[in-house]
Amino acid sequence: MTPTPLAAAIIEARRSGALATFTPDLAVQDVAQSYAAQAQVARALDLKVAGWKVGFAPSGAAWAAPLFASDVYPAGATVRVPAGRSVKVEAELGVRFARDLPPRPGRPYAREEILDAIDQVFAGIELVASRFANAADVPFETRIADLFNNASYAIGDSRADFRSLDLAALHCRLTIGGKVWNDRAGGHANGDPMAPLVAWASQQADALGGLKAGQFLTTGTLNDPVPLDADAMIEAELGDVGRATLSVAFG
Repeated sequence: MTPTPLAAAIIEARRSGALATFTPDLAVQDVAQSYAAQAQVARALDLKVAGWKVGFAPSGAAWAAPLFASDVYPAGATVRVPAGRSVKVEAELGVRFARDLPPRPGRPYAREEILDAIDQVFAGIELVASRFANAADVPFETRIADLFNNASYAIGDSRADFRSLDLAALHCRLTIGGKVWNDRAGGHANGDPMAPLVAWASQQADALGGLKAGQFLTTGTLNDPVPLDADAMIEAELGDVGRATLSVAFG
């Protein structure tokens, strides 16, 4: 299948490293077109889904975007960003699935069912950046096609015995270049970090196979995103879960 113009623009941006320009004709008509574009990008570039990011749209519906294996790093890695660009830094709680959570229309998943399918939680760091030069012009649902601005993700310490933790009250300390940017309990926009996962599991509508055993999912930022445009070491500490580190180098 020939990629849509939107998917083609994202494909070229990923191949070349150059930012695309968003024009109104690239906007999706509905979120299903965003999910189709995600799949077209994955097929065109032979990208493997390693994980997912989730959230809620202004309408209240859950959405998801794949995180490709080529964009996922171990803790302590260095990510290079082209000179003149910037990223935003988010500390996040992630989960890894021990078994599939297939779509099942008409039978919503209960929170406990989803927790039973998770074998560990972990500390993560996401770098966020659009593949469009005029990112502010990109409508919300169209951003979902661009992996909702995921650029890179680092996976840090994990914990298997997480059921006793109050995940909504995890203490998050985020340090960038030695400066503390976040140092508080909680901070997730939905209170419970699992809320968008629970909602998405029951509403799954992606075109890449859904939530699979061995994949991970990141639940959303615990801090106000921090702009970064210079080399720095990032450290995120999530309470009793552990820490993740990532170096960013520009140029």
